[in-house]
Amino acid sequence: MAHRIAPDAARPSDVQPTHYHCYKWTGGGQEWERLGKSDTLDLNSPDRPPIRTVDWLIKSARFIAAVHTDPQAARDWLIAEWDQAREKAMNPVPAWVSSQDRAARALKAIETGCWPSYGQWLTGGTIVLLAVVGSDRACH
Repeated sequence: MAHRIAPDAARPSDVQPTHYHCYKWTGGGQEWERLGKSDTLDLNSPDRPPIRTVDWLIKSARFIAAVHTDPQAARDWLIAEWDQAREKAMNPVPAWVSSQDRAARALKAIETGCWPSYGQWLTGGTIVLLAVVGSDRACH
């Protein structure tokens, strides 16, 4: 299903998001490697997260962890998930990478249609990918 979305671009969009999809993909290192070998990285690859953040909208809805109508609520979801990943990071996240600074930048990104996307390798060889992408009413 094609969605009309606010594009991930530097110029303002003609289509304004009415809600925000919060995406989460988690997989082990072996799964990540297997998908990289067996799946194409194009838009039709059902199990691997997309290359471009905006392409989450054309992936399976099973990757949607939350939906919010308020940019701040979407940001709060993203930062809460990031904080959980940060606590389990394979390599400690430096102290200068503050959640408060990241939250401010994420909100500005969401409000301007530059969809934030974070990834982190966790202990045990797991990777988590998080993203917030705006969409309009036509996606449901």
